[in-house]
Amino acid sequence: MSFILRLQEANEITSEEAQAVLLELGEQPTPYDVLTELLHQEIITPQKQVRLLSEESGFPLFEQKKEIEKLDETLLELFPIHLSRKMRAVPLYQEDDTLFVAVESPYNLVLMNQLYMLYGASPQPLLTTSTLLDELINQAYSRLSSDENQLKEDEFQDMADESTTIPDLIDSNDEAPIIRFVNGMIAKAVKDKVSDIHFESFADEVVVRFRKDGKLYPVQSVPKAAQSGLITRVKIMSRLNISEKRLPQDGNIAVKIAGNDVDFRVSTLPSVHGESVVLRILDKRSQVLSLDNSGFLQKDLIAMRKLIRKKHGILLVTGPTGSGKTTTLYSALTEINSPDVKIITEEDPVEYQLKGINQVHINSKIGLTFASGLRSILRQDPDIIMIGEIRDKETADIAINASLTGHLVFSTLHTNDAPTAFTRLIDMGIEPFLISSTVIGILAQRLVRKLCPVCREKYYPDELVLQELGLDAQEYKNQPFYKPVGCEKCANTGYIGRIGIFEMLPMDDAIRKAVIAHADASEIRKVAAGNGMLSLREDGALKAIKGLTSPEEVLIKTQEDT
Repeated sequence: MSFILRLQEANEITSEEAQAVLLELGEQPTPYDVLTELLHQEIITPQKQVRLLSEESGFPLFEQKKEIEKLDETLLELFPIHLSRKMRAVPLYQEDDTLFVAVESPYNLVLMNQLYMLYGASPQPLLTTSTLLDELINQAYSRLSSDENQLKEDEFQDMADESTTIPDLIDSNDEAPIIRFVNGMIAKAVKDKVSDIHFESFADEVVVRFRKDGKLYPVQSVPKAAQSGLITRVKIMSRLNISEKRLPQDGNIAVKIAGNDVDFRVSTLPSVHGESVVLRILDKRSQVLSLDNSGFLQKDLIAMRKLIRKKHGILLVTGPTGSGKTTTLYSALTEINSPDVKIITEEDPVEYQLKGINQVHINSKIGLTFASGLRSILRQDPDIIMIGEIRDKETADIAINASLTGHLVFSTLHTNDAPTAFTRLIDMGIEPFLISSTVIGILAQRLVRKLCPVCREKYYPDELVLQELGLDAQEYKNQPFYKPVGCEKCANTGYIGRIGIFEMLPMDDAIRKAVIAHADASEIRKVAAGNGMLSLREDGALKAIKGLTSPEEVLIKTQEDT
């Protein structure tokens, strides 16, 4: 009995569907061909396809959580990724004379013979869907070292003739040395969850550095001969003017890496020894926009959620560049975004596109500044406005007027702590009574590195460290803290990822009176502390007590605030 008839008798398909498949496939199709055609005609789901194929062939299903733990990466070296994609298979692991391999179809005899010839073991198919196989290919091969993308010295030297560099790069394919090198650096950076890639030109070399968790690490030195080709390749990818080497340029790159779309913001800068390039990685997968994951203490999280749900007023987030201000505001907007609320942002630049939110890219070259953009935004009938940064009195005036007319305004300000934000606005020329009647809260923040949970080590800091953290040395002398050690999982840094430390200052009557009375930042801080506000260092100390970060990391990131 044919496979199609068995499906029909088992009521998996109707006689009409069976006839349609036979007409499409002709005589003697394999069960995989039949099920693929049924899937194509949307008669069955991918999950049903692989289940029926398993029942018919007798081969087991691929269980991702169970099998991926056994993955032997050395097997992949004999079966490169381009072959894996073409043959639709991933060798997983070998037990005695059996090679376990994830496949879509167990009927590909060419594949089975090739695997036997390569590994000298009988292939044991583990069946999976096309989508899951694609994910597995990306996941498995992303574990491999990117050494194959490194260039040899002679390959770099081949790029030394600047007059031939540009045509060679434009006309070359993906096997060209410079292209392989740039692609390898980008893929490695994304794999390692890096935030920035730096290509820096010096007198006798080009240095590649990665920024991860706020720290820069050297990755490779490139011979000077390859500088022109390297910079030109990045410019071509970001659609910049490759002949302009005297002026800074900004561009973007959109690429697919391991099946995921990743965007890069590119900046070039002429220097004494040639152009330097920085690529900011905007990987949406690594950006979990949630206030719950930001690191707020419970009381501050409640206060923050109360502020972002007010109908009008100004909420300011302060801190230096790279302290996570925009990410916090994105998280807040994501939480309150709904179909009945119109949200418009103006940013310089727009780093992440948020679904359901209107985002405006500021471009001062054509006259679209924060102030002029804000005027136009107010004519668009928004409920909530996010301003990337309040830089001048004009923008501050419009933001205040917007809040007075019933809009909720989010923005950032460059100050070291929350109380200083009030004095900064006054210094801009904003009247204290306007500040006190519109600002609903100030949030200051920093990012500290999180300790690696695998290798962190318990220890007891000395009295001086405890005192610098603002803790009572006697009370906490028996309190264990943790310090970084370094292991394979954290690339021997001792840290993985970052978490926020915060200084939450909601506006109340006492703060309002202090602002109107022209109190300085230190006086406002005393009032806020009396109302329960924790300083950045105090909040960091609590996270160090919990073992999330180290005391030294907190002290370094808050040293300018003491």
